[in-house]
Amino acid sequence: MWLPGVGGVVLDDAGRVLLGKRSDNGQWTVITGMLEPGEEPAHGIVREIFEETGVRAQVENLIRVEVVGPVTFPNGDVCTFLTTDFSCRYVSGEARVNDDESTEVGWFPIDELPELNERHRQLVAAALTADGVPHFVR
Repeated sequence: MWLPGVGGVVLDDAGRVLLGKRSDNGQWTVITGMLEPGEEPAHGIVREIFEETGVRAQVENLIRVEVVGPVTFPNGDVCTFLTTDFSCRYVSGEARVNDDESTEVGWFPIDELPELNERHRQLVAAALTADGVPHFVR
């Protein structure tokens, strides 16, 4: 399946990153999700961040657009995503597990991140230096 995805690197005023530990594979990740039909990507990531973590965030920069996958999910679905990733700023709310997609949610200092896959490490680095010019394959 070809799906539209979004990702958000949420930073707070202390420079910490909001991460979620996925319930399907146990990996720590930046907050991600799929867009609903007709949904704008920036609105979609703000919705996903709140639905998954209880945190209200504001999009600051588009940092990356790329194809991700194929990804095989535990139920056997194989998907490839056109993913739009953003840097976001914390606005309000207490970080918590807010749905069944995560087993843990938390704020992490940049120098104390749990193990992240390479793509998500790159997204965090891109968010820290975001200047309004997104990365994409040329």
